[in-house]
Amino acid sequence: MSETASNTTLAEGVALCRAVEETGRIYMLAENYPYTAFSQEMQRLYRTGEIGEVTYAEGEYNHPMDLEDVLRISPGLNHWRAWIPSTYYCTHALAPLVYITGTRPVKVNGLSIVNRDVDKKTVRIADPGSVILCRMDNGAVFRLFGLTLPGHSNWYRVHGTRGAMEITRGGGYFGPGQVRVWHEEWDRKPDEEAERVYTPDWPEHGDMARQAGHGGGDFWTNFHFANAVRSGTPPFLDVYRGVAMSSVGILAWKSALEDGRPFEVPDFSDEVARKPYEDDHWSPWPDHTGPGQPPPSILGTPEPSPESVAYARKVWKEIGYE
Repeated sequence: MSETASNTTLAEGVALCRAVEETGRIYMLAENYPYTAFSQEMQRLYRTGEIGEVTYAEGEYNHPMDLEDVLRISPGLNHWRAWIPSTYYCTHALAPLVYITGTRPVKVNGLSIVNRDVDKKTVRIADPGSVILCRMDNGAVFRLFGLTLPGHSNWYRVHGTRGAMEITRGGGYFGPGQVRVWHEEWDRKPDEEAERVYTPDWPEHGDMARQAGHGGGDFWTNFHFANAVRSGTPPFLDVYRGVAMSSVGILAWKSALEDGRPFEVPDFSDEVARKPYEDDHWSPWPDHTGPGQPPPSILGTPEPSPESVAYARKVWKEIGYE
């Protein structure tokens, strides 16, 4: 069980899939955002067929933070949070949409949002945001947005062939937001409302989920992992979905460095499809710097200002990091 990204290179993804297959062990991506009450209710609704088959969806995970808080959770000039490309932290935006619809990404385009003013007081050298377009295996298009630009946003919308649903804006993803479902008048069945908005609850174990972090998601990831281990049956967020969604961030970064060129996402459950990537160690991390390796920003590798470094060292010293 691992959190947020199953792999940071395509080679790691291939190796992880092979390891699961060879050992017969259970692997789960501990991606907690699919398991809020909102996401679980939208999955339930989607499975009833009320909005039809997904045609377009949007996922947003944009999480700006106070400068001092950022420095406290990322001590050191080479900490991954300072270097992570803007597309890599994409599973919080993508995973709920995959969970709701059951579709798989097959192609990605990425564009990075670069604005040094946003990060001028930090030691972050990567870009603060990105937009990713995913072509899914049923032909649908998903738009993903994040990462640390001003204007907090955790939000999801799904359009289908005969309706749409979304989390209402304004309440915060873990707050008093609601689910909104709507249909066009000419495409509404006699027993369907044109629009309804309501507050969902978890299908079970609500008392325990309400005590857990990330809107209950931290309870559900452990719940489903435990059940998978006990039963020997892989969970929904198995190794193939985990690696595919994590690889969207890597391939979207390749795309962003070429101003949006599309890249295919291989089917990691197919040895023939994944084999060409077994030696793909393309990586932006400082430890992997070398010929052929990518920069962490579309501007290259910017240098943080002396003033921001001095302030960062002051905060790090306060928390005991030298």
